[in-house]
Amino acid sequence: MMENELSLQDQLPEGHPARVCFGCGADNTSGLQIKSYVQGDAVVCRFRPQAHHTAFPGVLNGGIAATLLDCHGIWTAVGVYNTRYLDPGVETPETMFVTRKMTVEYVRPTPMDMELMLQGRVVTEGKKSMQVEVELWAGGEMTAKADVLAVRAS
Repeated sequence: MMENELSLQDQLPEGHPARVCFGCGADNTSGLQIKSYVQGDAVVCRFRPQAHHTAFPGVLNGGIAATLLDCHGIWTAVGVYNTRYLDPGVETPETMFVTRKMTVEYVRPTPMDMELMLQGRVVTEGKKSMQVEVELWAGGEMTAKADVLAVRAS
């Protein structure tokens, strides 16, 4: 897959409805504003939790972890779709997937005091839907993972 210095979220044109999503919307200043990047066959994201993302002292809220996994799973599908199916001449792709189903497994508490890394890979690929595996890592340990069924919306 091709790599781009702009995040997948920032490649959406201004005014696109996905730009306001709580988890990944580039225009949602109250949201998480994750940034996902294609790197080889994976899509990666780095995220630094803030104090208001706390469940218990030092531990990330499970809903925030699920949102990170969900949104990054969608952007993994978008990145793979754009790389494999979109005309390379398209400068501002408007491809969007939505979550049809997601299963989350919390492996261990996710710490708050470090940068987190998300890694997504498409395991089943199609033009209309993709099955994505996403992992959340902290300090070299996987803390949560999800299987996301992403369905193409545009």
